[in-house]
Order: sequence, then C-alpha cells, then structure tokens
Amino acid sequence: MLSDVEIVEAFFDAVYRLDFDAALEFFTDDATYHDLPVPTDPAVGKAAIRRKLDFMIAGGVTSMDYAIHHIAVTGADAVLVERTETWHFPSGAAPTLRVMCTIELRDDKIAAWREYWNGEELMSQMPPEFFEGIERVRHDYDQFERTAAPAGREVYGQAKRR
Repeated sequence: MLSDVEIVEAFFDAVYRLDFDAALEFFTDDATYHDLPVPTDPAVGKAAIRRKLDFMIAGGVTSMDYAIHHIAVTGADAVLVERTETWHFPSGAAPTLRVMCTIELRDDKIAAWREYWNGEELMSQMPPEFFEGIERVRHDYDQFERTAAPAGREVYGQAKRR
C-alpha cells in the first residue's frame, strides 16, 4: 500500500505526463478539483475533473515539467505540496508557475484537490497560441451549449457565461 505522499507523487507524475486517464484513477468518484484563482465553482466528479484537465491543454500545451519543492502530510489525511510547473508550447514558449496545493485523501484516493497560484503570473507568460486555443474551445463550447447542453452545465472547467 502506498503512503499518502506516494499517492500524491504518483498522481502528479501522471498529470505532468499529460496522462489524464491515469490521473483520474487516483480520485474518488465524488472528488472535487478547485483552481481557486479561477472564478468558477469546483469541478465535482471524475468527468468534470477530466474536462478541467483537458481545458488545461486546450491552449496547445504539448508537455509539462515540474518540481516538488516541499511535500508534507498534515496528519488529517491531507497532503500539502509546493511545486513549480513549466508548460511547453510548440512555439518554444515555456511559462513557469509556482503552485501550492492541498490534497485531501479518503480510502487512499484523492477526495479534494485545491490549487493556489497567481493567475497574473501565469497569464503574463502565456504565448498567443494559448489564448487562441482557449478561444477555439470556448467557441466549440458555445456551439455545443446552444444545441445540446443543459442549462448551467459546466464544461471545460468554465462556468456558463451569462
């Protein structure tokens, strides 16, 4: 059986390989994922978490690197992780973000994942191709919303625009 720290390390290894199928295996069925700098409600459930992870690469990210600087178990089934991540784009752009997160575990699975980071720090480094990719996704979502999505549905981790 893996320790809480080993579970979290293996989870991040899957995320940064962009192997989201493997990453989702670490979650409970009712898990939540919340990027607190983003003004949306938490993604709830594996399908919503997957959409949010997919949104992360919709802007053209081809690979990611990361370094865990500090990792600590709180004693209450939670792990705190300080890390940096570098997003790699086809243009050669490589923005780096400093992140702190809390991961709560239940029965050796991730039940809650909360991310704390500086949105301005990240967005100021993003290349134009990221924003173009995000706009394509939003356009696709808007088309989908007009034809099939139930009212209020959250897709790609973005709250329905009003």
